[in-house]
Amino acid sequence: MNRLGGKVAVVTGGGYGNGRAIALRFAEEGAAVVLGDIDEERMAETAELVCARGGQAEAVRCDVARKRDIEHLIRRAVDSFGRIDIAVANAGIVEQDTDCLRMAEEQWDRVLAVNLKGVFFTLQTAANQMIAQGGGGRLIALASIMAEWGAPITPAYCASKGGVKQLVKCFAMACGRFGITCNAIAPGFIDTAMTRMITENPVMVSYLLDRTPAGRIGQPSDVAHVAAFLASEEAAFLTGTVIYPDGGITAGLYSAAAAAVFSGTTQPERA
Repeated sequence: MNRLGGKVAVVTGGGYGNGRAIALRFAEEGAAVVLGDIDEERMAETAELVCARGGQAEAVRCDVARKRDIEHLIRRAVDSFGRIDIAVANAGIVEQDTDCLRMAEEQWDRVLAVNLKGVFFTLQTAANQMIAQGGGGRLIALASIMAEWGAPITPAYCASKGGVKQLVKCFAMACGRFGITCNAIAPGFIDTAMTRMITENPVMVSYLLDRTPAGRIGQPSDVAHVAAFLASEEAAFLTGTVIYPDGGITAGLYSAAAAAVFSGTTQPERA
């Protein structure tokens, strides 16, 4: 396949998990990739993997909580490759060892700064560059099924991902007349460093697998497949929506038993 031949893609959070998988898939599809991440070592590893497969990649340190870092990232992409055609607002963090009743202001602010503010200004900055080029492009943001479910130990993460779902609708409406689409990917439980607290807990894994029609935990490649589609011309008439690579788990109903699992208070009975 070469669906993205000649395109230039910017991917934030490109050093890990879903971001790395998306960058590699874009490169396989023919795109040049510009990575943004605060972990320069892991980001450099991703760039090396892209180049080892015959692709083009550049790594730029970027803290998406800072608008000026995002602007620098987009500027570097344009300086290096002349334009941008695809922007993926993937960078995200999750709070640790906290819950709704004892979350500190600083932790709330940091999660929202990365997961919501960072997404907003990545989409805004990329969209304005695309418009300045003459229009046309693809904006993609990473949401999560936790925007639908909610969990008492990750209130900021859940709130931020709910906000991402709304942002893509706003940008779809603002950018449609310029030939720019904007969509979100809301993964289910994907095997990445961020989800290890879940995927390494046998009780949680058993609970999730019982409720996942596909019968497995997702892989970053599952997310990358959707991103490649949204970035392609095949998705030209798709905008303002959310796609759920989740193995079907959101087709079920969220229950009080699930809330107990995520709070670590009990082991649920099998359905």
